[in-house]
Amino acid sequence: MDEIIDLSLGKISFHLQRRDFSPVDLLRFYMTRIDRLNPVLNCYVEIFLSKALKQAVLAEKDFLSGKYLGPLHGIPFSFKDFFDYSGKVTGGGTQCFHEKKIMSAPVIQSLENRGMIAIGKNCAVELGMGASGVSESGLTPVNPWRPHMCYAPGGSSSGSAVAVSSSLTPIALATDTGGSIRIPAGWCGVTGLKPSSNKLSLKGVLPLSQTMDTVGLIGKTAADISLVYKQLVPQLFNFKQLKSFNLASLPHEEMSSVDTESAVIFDNTLRKLKSEIFKIETIPFFISLDNCMKINSIITSFEAWKNYSYLCKNGSRLGPKIIKKLSQGKNISEEDYIIAMKHCRIFRQNASSWFSQIDALLIPTTPSSAWLIEDDNKNTPPNDFTRFVNFLDLCAVSIPIGINTNGMPVSLQIVCRNGDDLKALHIAEMIENRILFRMRFDQIN
Repeated sequence: MDEIIDLSLGKISFHLQRRDFSPVDLLRFYMTRIDRLNPVLNCYVEIFLSKALKQAVLAEKDFLSGKYLGPLHGIPFSFKDFFDYSGKVTGGGTQCFHEKKIMSAPVIQSLENRGMIAIGKNCAVELGMGASGVSESGLTPVNPWRPHMCYAPGGSSSGSAVAVSSSLTPIALATDTGGSIRIPAGWCGVTGLKPSSNKLSLKGVLPLSQTMDTVGLIGKTAADISLVYKQLVPQLFNFKQLKSFNLASLPHEEMSSVDTESAVIFDNTLRKLKSEIFKIETIPFFISLDNCMKINSIITSFEAWKNYSYLCKNGSRLGPKIIKKLSQGKNISEEDYIIAMKHCRIFRQNASSWFSQIDALLIPTTPSSAWLIEDDNKNTPPNDFTRFVNFLDLCAVSIPIGINTNGMPVSLQIVCRNGDDLKALHIAEMIENRILFRMRFDQIN
């Protein structure tokens, strides 16, 4: 069963249908790895062994009786501790919440209706407020690329990216408010999709900033994510595949925060891609990313404070750093928020016009690769190139493109305009197939 590590989600589905192995066999494979590796990697906050086994047995009976629910039937998945799950507490990476939920989030119900098996909840940074993935009051998942060196995983969907990267789940549901899917995916050498807003339901999902929040997926490849996403959003299935793509990169001065080695890997990747299929030109953006960040911060801080101001008190069990971050929204007036929202709507319209001239923007996912957990306080949040995507309500896929001299992954984003989610995934898959990036760590297998 160890060969499952190298199988795509499509291949896993194929072998299940052929009965080369059963849903129970598949579940036991992942549970065995979780039992062995999670104590080192800290990526799960809770495992659903008993319930998952019952679901796997039912899936196995379905297969034997000829009842087939589609390509996801019998495949396990995990989800960030931001999604409601029946009978479980939605912790949001904190110790603040204690109410067991009656209903599961609709997006989880949708996956289970298609025969997928929930195997556990992944750790996350408190309330989603931590781009490096380092948790103040809970466990910090360890980046599986250098587990003995304790590199940061990226956040806030830290545990989800670590679980996928280390083959402790084949696919994970997560949330992204300003890079919370793409940053950990980038730092852990896997693929992450931040969809256009409202494509996947936010109902039953712990909010941070309702204007910026999205539900997305982390998988090993764009093809794996695409398989799941097309099942969840079948109305997008009419994407017309193109034979060539007009891609853009930004002038170097707009990406000045990228470290030297990451910039070299990024530039070399663009040179490799240039062809009759991928036409790449440098085009200035219509708004500075810094300006996006400033307006974004007003909206996000205001909404986060409205959501969680009641936790900013002694005894809430929320970490002091998170309380300090939340308190930034306390002094933002309703008037300033309304003005920021007006600018946001205008810029979202302008973004749609700018993207009408190209198919996608290629930009680094983060300014640098992951740093050591112990060095977290020495660094600024690695969200320079992710927050504008949420602010402008674009869709984006982060994919790994290389490894630096520290042995850590470097990634880029394929950013498309709102609604072009399948195009972004298709371009990402084509780039992945050209680059042929492969996992190279074997010390945890």
